[in-house]
Amino acid sequence: MIMKTKKFIHALAALTIAATAFTACSSDDDNNNNGQNVPESEAVTSYDDLSFFQNAIVSIDSLGNFLCRHYGQPLYDNDTTQLYIGVETLAQAEEIFRDWVAPTGNVTKTGNDLTYLLTDYDGKMQGSILFTATTSGGKLAEVTPSSPSLLKHFSKVIFLSNSSWPYNSTEGKYRLGDIRELTVDHNVSGYKNVSYNSVCIREKGNGVNAMFVAISPDLYVPKTWTPNDLLYDVAAVPGEEKGLEISKILRKDWNFFVSCFDAAGMGKLNRDEKYWLNKKKTYLFKTNQWCIDLSKGDVDQVDFQWHNPEKHFLVCIDWLDD
Repeated sequence: MIMKTKKFIHALAALTIAATAFTACSSDDDNNNNGQNVPESEAVTSYDDLSFFQNAIVSIDSLGNFLCRHYGQPLYDNDTTQLYIGVETLAQAEEIFRDWVAPTGNVTKTGNDLTYLLTDYDGKMQGSILFTATTSGGKLAEVTPSSPSLLKHFSKVIFLSNSSWPYNSTEGKYRLGDIRELTVDHNVSGYKNVSYNSVCIREKGNGVNAMFVAISPDLYVPKTWTPNDLLYDVAAVPGEEKGLEISKILRKDWNFFVSCFDAAGMGKLNRDEKYWLNKKKTYLFKTNQWCIDLSKGDVDQVDFQWHNPEKHFLVCIDWLDD
């Protein structure tokens, strides 16, 4: 069931607070290099292909619970796990499919069909995703997993010709560059509600969500914070898969979007600047937090014990019912 826009915005945006809660690990270096706050960084060169693909389409939390859908719309009540996307050509379908593939993903093409081999961080096989071209019933391609148990909350994605889409409608009320103020309700003691001026970076299509992005000022995180303070996962702050997609969109018309974020009046869209993503890995004496250079599409993991004030984090909200 698709939620109403206003409720959906607030349901997603309310989760944004979790992104500011980066764990501060205890060690002898709590002052961050004597107050210089200069973290080490390391390029991300390996990905969990299955997680990347799953969350590019339908985001889930750490327990596999549904958070939100980024791509695809169910058209038939008898099987809501089949998601449909409208496209004009098979080439457009392939381009969207490749957005769901991790940067180091192994994709082979035979004729018009593609096979995406899924591996984890250690190179262990997880299965595969098949992109199969077809001309049946207005369909252009179907995307299916090698095993039904691989994916959660959807079973396949079907690329349908826009001319075959019910009502042939792609019209949405939001346009590129539109700015909307979205309020985050922080239901945690010590945090204030925050409004984000968000920029529309992608218009709605058939089965493709309109996408709004905000660049938030860096927020102060108390050192007393622990992961147990928040018991839900993040939907509004993008992970690596969504961050890379945002970067790809912005780079197509960088100067236009720079002016849009300037007009939004919050964080700047700058070249060579890193923006926080919702992914981290905690070790014994440090926590690596993921960040992205939107101007290049480079993802790094940063060893830090406190916020670097030169970094901002992204807030991404997309929905269908506009």
